[in-house]
Amino acid sequence: MEQEVEVLFGEHILNEAASRFGLTRGSWSKLGDFENYVYEADRQNTPTILRLTHSSHRSLAEVISELDWIAFLSSSGMENEIAGFIPSLNGLSAEKIQAGSSYFIACLFHKAPGVRPDPNNPAQYNTHLFKTWGAVTGRMHRISQLYSPETNGVQPRLAWDEDVMITGAGAFIPAEDIIVGERLQMLISKLRDLPQVAGSYGLIHSDIHSGNFFTDEGRITVFDFDDAMNTWFIHDVAIPLYYSVSRGAPANYGEDRSAFARVYFKAFWEGYSEEFTLSPAWLDVLPLFLQLRDIILYLVLRKKRDVESMPERLKTWYTEIRERIIHGQTLVDLDFRALAAEGAATT
Repeated sequence: MEQEVEVLFGEHILNEAASRFGLTRGSWSKLGDFENYVYEADRQNTPTILRLTHSSHRSLAEVISELDWIAFLSSSGMENEIAGFIPSLNGLSAEKIQAGSSYFIACLFHKAPGVRPDPNNPAQYNTHLFKTWGAVTGRMHRISQLYSPETNGVQPRLAWDEDVMITGAGAFIPAEDIIVGERLQMLISKLRDLPQVAGSYGLIHSDIHSGNFFTDEGRITVFDFDDAMNTWFIHDVAIPLYYSVSRGAPANYGEDRSAFARVYFKAFWEGYSEEFTLSPAWLDVLPLFLQLRDIILYLVLRKKRDVESMPERLKTWYTEIRERIIHGQTLVDLDFRALAAEGAATT
């Protein structure tokens, strides 16, 4: 978390959130603090997830928009596949807690059942999971097409190119990496040439990697909709692939990222296609979204961390990302349309 936010946060913010949501004071344990403060907390003897978001990251209106979409998905048949929110004692989906001239937004979520899948445990991390992962993503896209924020007078979520990591990218790129900004502008130009039409563009989660869902008896429950945005559906296909491959293949694949990516993608796409029909032509531009994620991650890491003080594993990851951007490379070089056809031929 940024230092200017850290100085505003403290036990008084947690206690205020606890009083508004009926949480047991002192019952919380921190789970993360990268973009939001996230805690597990007890409510009526049940574990819940408390999230506190500073206004420099999201406005109250943006968070309410996120929660409105979650409510829509949940009421449209996905109540067992996404972690829904719990209203405050005031009946609000989100509570505003003042902190000087800024504020924090408190939200409470049901804790997803199960565990985070272990990439090095084939019993958890396998083609069955990948297919289920794809199916839940496809179902979300199919249902999302019916969603209209205006129905409840809610502010629409931002479009992909309104993200501060794109609009304010220059603030996080040092002079010696000016090529990163140039690569970003070229990529933005290519993406803006893509059609934005119903059936391939809309509101998506945008961050469904294996750290943002739990598995339980073959089912998955997705959480952390903080990055929800309006963009192309293919983005939600690219991101799970990106994170599944970017830190190396699972142990049973050795060092062969491409071999794992093939297996992963075919199973994911099979499940996705059972729930939603997206033209295979979109697979031709999937590499653009892998490149975009490299640049966004580079910018986020530059914003949040001092490169020299990064833990060694994170620094290695950052260095790999930076090298790919500078040399114009993509995480994996595969023919995704051909892989999709191969998968279809075997089912």
